[in-house]
Amino acid sequence: MSIEDDFQYILALSETGSLSGASRRLNVNHTTVARRIQAFEQKFNVRLFERVPKGYQLTSIGHSILPDIAQLREQQLNIERKLVGQDQLLSGEVNLTLTPELANDYVVPALTEFNRRYPNIQLNLIIGSNHKDLYAREADIALRFTPAPSQGDLIGKKLFPSQWGIYASEQYLTQEVNNHRILLWQLEADPLWYQTHFDNAQPIAKFDQLGPLVTATKNGLGIAKLPCGLVEAQKNNGLFRLNLPVVPSIWSLWLLYHSDLKTTAKVKVAKDFLIEHLSAFSPQFSGENSRYWQREVK
Repeated sequence: MSIEDDFQYILALSETGSLSGASRRLNVNHTTVARRIQAFEQKFNVRLFERVPKGYQLTSIGHSILPDIAQLREQQLNIERKLVGQDQLLSGEVNLTLTPELANDYVVPALTEFNRRYPNIQLNLIIGSNHKDLYAREADIALRFTPAPSQGDLIGKKLFPSQWGIYASEQYLTQEVNNHRILLWQLEADPLWYQTHFDNAQPIAKFDQLGPLVTATKNGLGIAKLPCGLVEAQKNNGLFRLNLPVVPSIWSLWLLYHSDLKTTAKVKVAKDFLIEHLSAFSPQFSGENSRYWQREVK
């Protein structure tokens, strides 16, 4: 391994402050991070990090060389992106980062068709809720719910807005309740939305993932404000939308990739395929096909 390869380990540990955090970022074992840092320190007879109660922090020498390491790493990434950007072969790997819900309900069902069209391209799905850094080439393409792209040098296409509605299961809506049970999403911009519509309501759970929130609502745990696209991806799922207004969502589904990759053939065809495939689902995400509850909410 070259000294340039060690830079990513030093940067990851300095930014996360822990071996586990650095290992998750680099997708390696935490012992690999520790070993690579230790080997670098021994090679130059220096200490870049010191152990503290909360993890690791840079020593004075570590602080002094970090800007140079970051600059060299940046130059290395620029070179890699430009070289990859010249690739005109419809073969190799394309890394796509997306949420579990988008993967399960919308992208995975289309993989057979993608493979039929491009049998020599391996599409790697990096599934999770944390955003991958496209600038650092943690992924080539991102499908991301966001108000707008926040990272420079990214090419973005807004596929469609993500409308939200208030949902509950038939099981929940047909029972007598004294106080409505409210399920919340951790990133909800209007966390008190339920106070507008229900006189007697109490939050009983909060979720940091939308998939489990949808599942809990389907199982009759309570009432939730949910993205229409995730609810209506599965027909006859037992959920009904209540005819109640909500504050318009600022979230939209974006497809993003780095500008250096715009001429890379395998990235271009993967990007075009995803846009073509997902554009057909605009009615689901806009809530045009919502199944409304026709009776009074008790």
